[in-house]
Amino acid sequence: MFFLILTINVVMVLFALGIGSGILPSKVFSGAVTVLHKTVGITLPTADKERTVAVIWLGSMIVIGDGILFLLVALTGAVFKG
Repeated sequence: MFFLILTINVVMVLFALGIGSGILPSKVFSGAVTVLHKTVGITLPTADKERTVAVIWLGSMIVIGDGILFLLVALTGAVFKG
């Protein structure tokens, strides 16, 4: 399980680095950013800010996902201990 979580985090970080550095073309992530912004109901970023917003979204997903897993492990550990 730990290996899977670590692998997902590494892939997400590499994806964010690829987007931020410009290695990946804008077509790869512009659709996801558009859908996420429309879902949340906020304005779309300008074309020059799309890369930054995509990296922020990916970073947020990593932090939120790891936080949820950490809390799940901490809570289940507390329940099973006593």
